[in-house]
Amino acid sequence: MAVISMKIIQKIAVALMFAVLPVPVISDEGAVKLISLPLDKKFYSEFYRTPPVLRDDFLESKLNTIVIGRGLITSIKKIQKFKKNYRIVMMDQEAERLNIRITYHVYIDSKHSISMLKEKENLEFSGQLIAYTPTNSKRDAYILDIIFEKGAMVLE
Repeated sequence: MAVISMKIIQKIAVALMFAVLPVPVISDEGAVKLISLPLDKKFYSEFYRTPPVLRDDFLESKLNTIVIGRGLITSIKKIQKFKKNYRIVMMDQEAERLNIRITYHVYIDSKHSISMLKEKENLEFSGQLIAYTPTNSKRDAYILDIIFEKGAMVLE
């Protein structure tokens, strides 16, 4: 067996740490932005292919990432959590097509933004993924907690 030096192991460990971090991008104005992770068919296909015992780790590696998602609003309530005043509950219909039940709990502070939203309409949003909760032991249903950054109603 070949002996791997400690320096090589350290370099590999550092490379792996940077592999799971969001990638910063410098815009033309010089501002640093984080690349957003779309919660789309590709993402949920990869999630579905992950063995159920590893799905929590899959989501854990995505925490604190800026995500882009879309969901059908099922409720809007005044609930104080994560220093925000409102919670929007949404279902991801794209994930449901892949037999995964994803519920978004999107936390927002703007009363003005809340006043423009309606139940049973689609909302496309971006925000920071801050927590996840499995809702069954099969690990095919989760609640994703997201701090709202921006969004738009989707007209169809």
